[in-house]
Amino acid sequence: MKKITIVGRSNFSHQQMKRLELLGDVKQVANPESPEEWARLSEESDVICSDAGGLLENIYNLKNVFVTYPYIELGNFDSEKLEQAGVLIANTRGSNRDSIVEWAIFMTLSLFRKFPAMINVTENIPLEFNQSLSGKKALIVGKGNIGTKIGSVCESLGMEVDFFSRGDNLQEKSAKADLIIDSLNCNTTSKNLLDESFFMSLKPGAYFVSFARQYTYDLNGLIKSLDNNILSGAAIDCDPENPGDTTNDFYQKVLNNEKILATPHIAFATEQAKLNGAETVVRNVEAFASGEPINLVVKK
Repeated sequence: MKKITIVGRSNFSHQQMKRLELLGDVKQVANPESPEEWARLSEESDVICSDAGGLLENIYNLKNVFVTYPYIELGNFDSEKLEQAGVLIANTRGSNRDSIVEWAIFMTLSLFRKFPAMINVTENIPLEFNQSLSGKKALIVGKGNIGTKIGSVCESLGMEVDFFSRGDNLQEKSAKADLIIDSLNCNTTSKNLLDESFFMSLKPGAYFVSFARQYTYDLNGLIKSLDNNILSGAAIDCDPENPGDTTNDFYQKVLNNEKILATPHIAFATEQAKLNGAETVVRNVEAFASGEPINLVVKK
């Protein structure tokens, strides 16, 4: 029987807890407050079901343990180093895809059609003819589970969609794009991929949308492009700051630019995504216990 430790907040239903208990001894603890506590936790566990709080910062303190968490992106880490320590990491691929796609499309429409400024107005406003998405060129940077779905929705709205994948020439791909959506995962090849030279080379009047971690793009370069009237606007879900936190420096810097639509790391936040995440974590543990782990995360 496995020793299963639930760390931090838990969204498991009674039935899901019963399924975990069929696999082994289950206990729940608060997020450890020190590297030593994380190390001790892994020594006492075969499986860690984490809410991801403090996990990335302490991931190399773990040994010989299977770790799963109810989200997709955790951040960048060295999978080979973890494997040498006997650590396997599993995410909940696809659990919050629809929620993030909805955020990306809402923000895209908001940028092109200027909807937020027209909602609940109390005075007469001049009639403005803004831009439809139909016929616009969209570049999705990252052709993963979420990026592919975003591309499909954009196509259904009449957009011409292209994707950037590893090995492509990014500036050639983006040269004619009216919209760039950052759908990159964190790995060694995506770090600061969207740098200042990328933002300064974009088509004047283009828009940028990102729900990905700041690890993948240069915020100062983005702001420089906005200040130089190259990018017309941007929308950013401020990940990896804590969901809902509006006090951190990154969110405040984004918020204070009138050309950026900012949300405090809430693109993923729907009841459906929460339920999907909890269910997939349980399935991950069941698969690991059967000797056939699923949803393993490999960073290169």
